[in-house]
Amino acid sequence: MTDKQLLTHRTSTESDPDEATVTVDPTTTDADPVDPKLFGKFGEHLYSTRNAKNSFTAQILHNPTFGDWKFQVEHPSVDGGRPAVHDSDTQADRIDAYADARGYPDADRLRESYRGATALWWFPFGDDGGNDVTVTTSPDVGIAGDRAQRVEITASGTSHPTESAADRSLAHSAGIAQWCSLPTHRTRQFEGSLTARAATPTTVTVAIHEVGPSGRLETALADTTVSVDKSWESVDFELELPDDLEASPETLFAFSLTTDSPANLVLDMARLYPADHVGTADPKVIEFLREAELPLFRWPGGNFVSGYRWRDGVGPAEQRPTKPNPAWDGLETNLFGTVEFLEFCERIGCEPMICVNAGNGSPAEAARWVEYCNGSTETEMGALRAEHGHPEPFDVTYWEVGNEVYGPWQVTWTTPAGYADRYRRFHEAMVDVDGAIEVLACGNRLTDWNDPVLSTAGDQVEWLTDHVLVGTPVGPDVDQRELYNSHMALAGRVMEEYADVREAMREAGIDDPQIALTELQLFTFPDREQWTDQAGPPVLPTNRSISEAIYDATFVHESVRSGAVDMFTHSGAGNHGGGLRKHRERVWADPCYYYHQMGASLFGGTPLETELTCDTYDTETAFATDTAEFFGELPPVSDVPILDPLAASSRSGDELFIELVHRDANADEIAVTIDLEDGFDPVPEATVTTLAGETMAEENTFADPENVAPSRDSVAVEGGSATVTVPPFSIVRVTFVRD
Repeated sequence: MTDKQLLTHRTSTESDPDEATVTVDPTTTDADPVDPKLFGKFGEHLYSTRNAKNSFTAQILHNPTFGDWKFQVEHPSVDGGRPAVHDSDTQADRIDAYADARGYPDADRLRESYRGATALWWFPFGDDGGNDVTVTTSPDVGIAGDRAQRVEITASGTSHPTESAADRSLAHSAGIAQWCSLPTHRTRQFEGSLTARAATPTTVTVAIHEVGPSGRLETALADTTVSVDKSWESVDFELELPDDLEASPETLFAFSLTTDSPANLVLDMARLYPADHVGTADPKVIEFLREAELPLFRWPGGNFVSGYRWRDGVGPAEQRPTKPNPAWDGLETNLFGTVEFLEFCERIGCEPMICVNAGNGSPAEAARWVEYCNGSTETEMGALRAEHGHPEPFDVTYWEVGNEVYGPWQVTWTTPAGYADRYRRFHEAMVDVDGAIEVLACGNRLTDWNDPVLSTAGDQVEWLTDHVLVGTPVGPDVDQRELYNSHMALAGRVMEEYADVREAMREAGIDDPQIALTELQLFTFPDREQWTDQAGPPVLPTNRSISEAIYDATFVHESVRSGAVDMFTHSGAGNHGGGLRKHRERVWADPCYYYHQMGASLFGGTPLETELTCDTYDTETAFATDTAEFFGELPPVSDVPILDPLAASSRSGDELFIELVHRDANADEIAVTIDLEDGFDPVPEATVTTLAGETMAEENTFADPENVAPSRDSVAVEGGSATVTVPPFSIVRVTFVRD
């Protein structure tokens, strides 16, 4: 069914511009059901606090593997990707920014410790009370051949801890520590493990402290001891904070590893989890995504995947190497790997989707990944999976070959013909392992990128992917309302472009072409160099705000009406505008999360033919973007309906939903009359769910995590008609129940 059949619009010429009418035909039967895959999410190993690391996982410590921190350069190299920057001033500035973002009290201490060969986020502790104790740090080699941390603790007058000195007590304990936040609002119990060895067997005290002025560690709130021998060993521990501990969300704690006698330690890994973790995942993240009935989750990239080695992230944690993140600032500890991701999806109840490394990866590597996930224990990789504790196959259906490999920001980027060659080879290798998988080809609707893969490998293509990441840094001189209105009109034009892509796929001999929008996000953000304090706070449509929810809704609505897109995996589920936020171990939802949660009621429902009468809007400004070549731009638009309605019956047919999106920043609230034609007799009262912000920039924050959340009310229904108020910057869902 075409969009013209599902939605007919006419401009209101006689009625008040603050009024509108939506007429719904409940007897529509030939529209395709609403596919749950339109409400998927995407997670990537971004930086050090987004998505997988310290967002999806419950791991409390930063740099738990004592890795060599990567400070990313701004521009990619000629072969793609962003290598590390080694300029000490740049590194110092970056550490300052990190400390400020996390509210840490003493960036100087982190900078000095890093320059003294202490892994970033850790610092020597206990050697600042005079000359009684000295803590010396240096790099070493861990179990997996990656960086470990040597810590030498000596008494006054000695240069190194000898075996005889090891028996002597220090004036006070010393070692290394890091500041951290704890989810004390949920639990007071914590568990972890220490992987270490010592030149001479010793005892290490593991402790959690309160933090005093200037970041000083106070007396331990909880502590325990673990034995460290000459050989590598991982030792588990438990810590419990006092029940009467008073802690606010802003309370800062510290974690320390110390000895009471001289010691020469090599630390490979220190992990700390709240006792309520779910298979190392954050229980609140699991809860949020389960409550949203998340249908599909894409992982592990994103730019990250173009340099990711999946074998690094399977097997015992101690044997997984820590490496520089291939795409972003920070490290890849590999503690959240394939099994952790697939267990994460199982706990949520969603379908997994894996994007393979088609940057510097090989077809054979991808094929072995498919076999690891889906192969029987009679296969080499299936047997390895069983060795890792999972004898039953995970049966992953969706596999995407590469991420944005057309872009020079991608490790080992390529040309259109180069990708066609890569895709053909990857596809053959992967389906040879499991012919039941569905393979998605990396696509781009705006360039000639798709042409070679369709012309040379069309018989191997079922899906083409695309990304819509339209945006750019903007200054205070931008017309915010024009910018907002341009974004809210974009979905219609994008769906027309996808219609052309589908036609090209048919011409290539693909009988059932499918398109997956595997990254979607509103990408406008304030240019901080221009937006000074004098300019006032930015009021912009950003991905953290109600604007993202409305933007997402327009894309879902247009996709349902046009049938142009079969799958969305909305971008950045953790700390990246895609639904959830985590800071200081508190988790809350972005406004767009609530829209996706609302969408679950549409799963499997039938879209209904709708007639809309309302005013329209125009824009005059063209918003060019930094990434227009690959992701698009925002041209002027005209005659865009102020309202964007979508009507659907539930899968059972007992409910009928009308979703109304207000997308004009210049319009006031609108009184919308909904008329149901014959075929659905509702009860006398309908439920109204409203997700709205006072401005386009309204968002949820650490201090006010439910500032923008759905509210529920009811409205009278008479003769199959009801009138609801739709405020600016809102999505309003009206639910009619069959009598």
